[in-house]
Amino acid sequence: MSQGILQDWSVNRGNIRSQLMLSSFRFAQKLHRLPRWIRWIGVPYLAVYQLLMYWELGIELNYKARIGPRLRLYHGYALVIHDNAVIGSDCTLRHATTIGMRKGPDDCPVIGDRVDIGSNSVVIGAIQVGDGASIGAGSVVVHDVPAGATVAGNPARPVGSAA
Repeated sequence: MSQGILQDWSVNRGNIRSQLMLSSFRFAQKLHRLPRWIRWIGVPYLAVYQLLMYWELGIELNYKARIGPRLRLYHGYALVIHDNAVIGSDCTLRHATTIGMRKGPDDCPVIGDRVDIGSNSVVIGAIQVGDGASIGAGSVVVHDVPAGATVAGNPARPVGSAA
């Protein structure tokens, strides 16, 4: 666990707010993954975590979400990540980003490694965002995004060519 926290801490160097948010998130994940018979020990922390993150900071970063190491957050305000979302390692999220379901709780995106998501973007539905993809600011992504592609717009469409 400490390795994940240190990795998140280092990629968010200079952004103490993101460092503290992600440290709290990783600790909440660890508590949630304890065996059921002992998980009750972490209930007070998980309750405080949700109160602070959701109500005070305006961020829905649920500890049940599967998020890889080295997540970079720029201006984490208005960030919403569904519990069933999957985000790979070395990803970047900017403010006002929503990653969530479209029709039901199992209808969430799977985002690959090294994906860069611009501010005010929406990624919804049971879609795959490939490794190294970039999503432009203000985009609404409702279809799969190939690895290395850059998409933008509403609905998001490829722009330029894959590198």
